[in-house]
Amino acid sequence: MAHAPATRQTIKLDEGDVTILLPADLSQKSIGILRIRIEMLAAELGSKSNNDDQSYLRGLAGLAAHVAN
Repeated sequence: MAHAPATRQTIKLDEGDVTILLPADLSQKSIGILRIRIEMLAAELGSKSNNDDQSYLRGLAGLAAHVAN
């Protein structure tokens, strides 16, 4: 099965750029899994820091879902 080209998104943050490379043809199931994994990553990073500036990571799940559609 051939896959559509990947979608690359770069998010510029004060600490540096974050680049996300996503298959263009993600299924709804995969988008759900991605959302959960990104939320877990955000929680992990937030627990390592007392800084509330990690809120941008919570938005990555929504961004990933949006880009995949």
